[in-house]
Amino acid sequence: MRRNRILIYLVLIVIVVVIFAVLYYMMQGGGAAQEAEATPTPVVLTTQVVTAGQKIYAGTQITAEMLQTREIPQDMMVEGTYQNVGDVVGQYARYTIEQGMWITTSMVSLTPGQVNLPGSPWAPLIPPGYTAISIPITRLSSVAFGIRDGDYVDVIVTMLLVDVDSNYQTVLPNNTSLLAGAGRMEGPIIAPVLTMTVDLIAGSGPQGRTEADPVWGDQALYIIPSEPQRPRLVSQLIMQRAQILHVGTFPLPGAPAADQANAPGAAADNAQTVPAEEPTAAAIERPDIVTLMVNQQDAVTLNFLIYSGAQITLALRNPNDLGPYPPTESATLPTVLTQYYISVPAKVPYAITPRIDELVPPYLPNDVIVVSPE
Repeated sequence: MRRNRILIYLVLIVIVVVIFAVLYYMMQGGGAAQEAEATPTPVVLTTQVVTAGQKIYAGTQITAEMLQTREIPQDMMVEGTYQNVGDVVGQYARYTIEQGMWITTSMVSLTPGQVNLPGSPWAPLIPPGYTAISIPITRLSSVAFGIRDGDYVDVIVTMLLVDVDSNYQTVLPNNTSLLAGAGRMEGPIIAPVLTMTVDLIAGSGPQGRTEADPVWGDQALYIIPSEPQRPRLVSQLIMQRAQILHVGTFPLPGAPAADQANAPGAAADNAQTVPAEEPTAAAIERPDIVTLMVNQQDAVTLNFLIYSGAQITLALRNPNDLGPYPPTESATLPTVLTQYYISVPAKVPYAITPRIDELVPPYLPNDVIVVSPE
């Protein structure tokens, strides 16, 4: 009886050992195989893109020999990337494309000349439809150097006008000379035309006019001018709200940085580096040029005025003053006298003495007199 119990215990122990062995095997090998069979290997989907088979310089027309294709994962595809070589052939490179780069629509152009070069940092600041043009300035013509980058100004032009001979394009009056000879001269009415010998008599003066003098019984007098023709002055506002791109000369590549004396925090920096007992005055360069942003027609007009010798004056405007205002009337001697009710002095039998022929500012004791070197 006792022996049977021992045999039963041994059988149970063997069964337990077998069960543990099976479980251990499943955990080590069998489970991993099942897991590997349950997780399939992912499939990577690819697509074709067009790349540069060589370095393509900006402005070059692209040929098939310059291109290659390669397979990339679909999730790496960039919008605008070309997939067919034929879509790129015949286009022009807008940038220099390095070998191996994917070619996108932003890199090429259907028309030549659309090359994106680095350019200046100021060109993107010019609004579309406008151009930048520079004009000379002085302290008087630039609101006492009160203009700054981004300001809005009105442009006033002042010119001197004279009468000229339409054929000779010379200032009137013409010089005249007497002719001595016989025969008929060539002209639209006189016919037939006869040749003759003409002698030029020197010593005549400028061209004048004939007037009857009532004092001498309507005696005919030949009046000649006493001086050259006086130019006629005119001023007019020709452009409104032109924006300033830059005051002064633009810095050239490699030039030293502009003076930062007026920059925020510069005073504190200078106080630390420069002793108080040795103040130094920073050299301030007065601008002699300003660059305006105007439309193309106004740019042509300003260029003409510069080379015609006209004087250009800038009038500063409030940036919130949008305008525009009605055209102004040209300022001439008659309009100034009329608009501002300036009376022309009458001829009277008395005058101021001493004689005054020009306006001279009065001398003040504090004025600094500059003596020119002999």
